[in-house]
Amino acid sequence: MSEPPAILEPVTVDKPWGREVWYSGVEERGESRVQTESGIEPLSCYLASRGRTDPVVLLKALEPVRGNLYLEVHETKSEVYVVDRVDQAPGRMLLGACPGRREALGDDGYRAALLGAARQAESGATDLAPVQAFMNRVELRPGDVVPIPPRIPHSLLQGVHVIEFQTPAFERKILAASQPVVTQHGWDSAAAAAIIDLSGSPEVVPRGQPAKQIFDMPGFSVTRLCLDADSTFAVPRWTVGWVVDGGVRGGDREFPPRSAFLAPEATTLRACGKAEVLLGGDSSVES
Repeated sequence: MSEPPAILEPVTVDKPWGREVWYSGVEERGESRVQTESGIEPLSCYLASRGRTDPVVLLKALEPVRGNLYLEVHETKSEVYVVDRVDQAPGRMLLGACPGRREALGDDGYRAALLGAARQAESGATDLAPVQAFMNRVELRPGDVVPIPPRIPHSLLQGVHVIEFQTPAFERKILAASQPVVTQHGWDSAAAAAIIDLSGSPEVVPRGQPAKQIFDMPGFSVTRLCLDADSTFAVPRWTVGWVVDGGVRGGDREFPPRSAFLAPEATTLRACGKAEVLLGGDSSVES
């Protein structure tokens, strides 16, 4: 008999701008736990006892209630944001380079001017507005999806709460920050400006009519399913899931709205009434 999905119990990590809630995180700063039929155990132990040596895709919630997230760039890490709620509509984030600035300055001129603005801001000579002016600003509403590949500068602004799937690695370069940086000394402005993908322009994907949307990223994929009552769907091994609305059932376990689960084996789940589910894993979900 196959092992059913398990409930993921989160760990909360405080940030200068608010907090992160990790549902499948294993780091020195905190570790999520897994609720099984035999009890509760750390996620790392749960994975190791089932032969998984690599971490699963990282699922977490970002809740910026006191300020903006760092304006940062990743060399190898990818992220997918799904907007959970906004405190004041429309929400906003900085996403990619401003096309007008790049066209006016050229690539080399853009990088040099951006770096100059960041250095002025870090020294305290100016606030962060001149740096933000080099970025593309997009509006966000609940249900929007934002795929963020490597080397795209981005910053979630205050009041926009998201569910995030990401490459399970701590790796970033801070271009600028409106909040204190607590995990390192100073910014990485020069290194960040040098690696920005100036041609990259990710699009915000609104919640639409398709019952299935797939977002393929380097190393993982995220699938959004909008399900009719009692419909079933296949879940590959080591899928990390988030129940947005409704509920889903696997065997004798039911996962209610706003809960996370981990499937150690391929299985089939059933919607409890109409439901919306986000699934992240090593491969796309086939239903």
